[in-house]
Amino acid sequence: MTLLKEKIFDIAISENMEEVVKSALKEIEQRSFPERKTEDWRYAKLGKILSKNYESDATDVNQVSEFLMEGLDANVVVLINGKFSNEFTKIEKQTGVTISSINEAVSNVEFKNHFNKLAERSQEIFTSINTAYNQGGVFIHVEKNVIVEKPIYMINVTSGNGMICNTRNLIVLEKFAEAKVIQGFYSTEGKENLNNSLTESFVKQNAKLNIEKIQNFSMSDRHICTEEIHQEKDSTATINTFMLSGGFIRNGLNIQVDGTNCYSEMNGLFLGTEEQYIDNHTKIEHIKSNCTSSELYKGILKDKSVGVFNGKVIVHKDAQVIEAYQQNNNVILSDEARMNTKPELEIFADDVKCSHGATTGQFDEEAVFYLQARGVSKTAAKEMLIGAFATEVLDKISIPEVRTYIEKSI
Repeated sequence: MTLLKEKIFDIAISENMEEVVKSALKEIEQRSFPERKTEDWRYAKLGKILSKNYESDATDVNQVSEFLMEGLDANVVVLINGKFSNEFTKIEKQTGVTISSINEAVSNVEFKNHFNKLAERSQEIFTSINTAYNQGGVFIHVEKNVIVEKPIYMINVTSGNGMICNTRNLIVLEKFAEAKVIQGFYSTEGKENLNNSLTESFVKQNAKLNIEKIQNFSMSDRHICTEEIHQEKDSTATINTFMLSGGFIRNGLNIQVDGTNCYSEMNGLFLGTEEQYIDNHTKIEHIKSNCTSSELYKGILKDKSVGVFNGKVIVHKDAQVIEAYQQNNNVILSDEARMNTKPELEIFADDVKCSHGATTGQFDEEAVFYLQARGVSKTAAKEMLIGAFATEVLDKISIPEVRTYIEKSI
């Protein structure tokens, strides 16, 4: 298997994290790749990903201006093929805020206390691959009572042919801290690359974390993206994911709500074209009482694209007075597009309000005809209906410049 065993990749943190890397390598040897009979991967065709002989060399990128957002005033962190770029990274110093590369952070006490603590629970082989073959990433630490003044925009650029990028990020918000993070995943020249990204986030007491995630690759690129989030009491965690382009996109979002009076929210919008595969697997675990979680995912599929939504909410025995809402709505614009949806609830407590639902269908032809009757072309009418369908998710975006970028992209 050239992906793992016949090629040695650069391991950016191996010298300082030797035991972590050794453990991950051992996990890789013990685990197998998902197959069609693996429930969480049953619709994914991994043959093209696993048979590729990937490279991990650095590729020169002359500029990243095309990935900047008009009017956005932010701290910009750039990763090129998984590696931290000092040339393009622009960080404004703020007391109580640390934004650095993983390589620079390995001696940081908070980094040592938190790195891999969430990921080590995972049974996914791609998580182990990321840990063992990590090439770089970002460490964000916000001290107690500090509100980060500007959004942190992490630009992940994949460039070249047949490249593998194992990026790893760690976000730690101490008590009463707040931060907004934008994760942008893009590709430039090249094709058939694999971006395998993992982010661990710790949201401590009364802290607030907001993540806006944009995935906009070429149609020949593949992307596996994992988010592991841990919440303490009275905290808020929100993650909005926008899947705009990419041949294969797999999102795994896992939130562990380990405190009372927490609020957790996950929203997503995906646009499937050609033979694109877009897969969203979410899991929220309610461990303590008096918490609320909300999920809203909307998909628009055409051509021969395939969409997957599998959302799971687990309410533990001692987690009483829980409100959990989950909704997946999809629109199919062609006869050959397919949507597979599976909302799940596992409830082991008595005092809960939990609901889930899913709809998949086509646009109402009467609505299209109504617009046409008022002088709107059929194409424009469908575009208007798509915009209206997407608005509910777009309204969740907390940064205006991000919303503008998404609206222009769709």
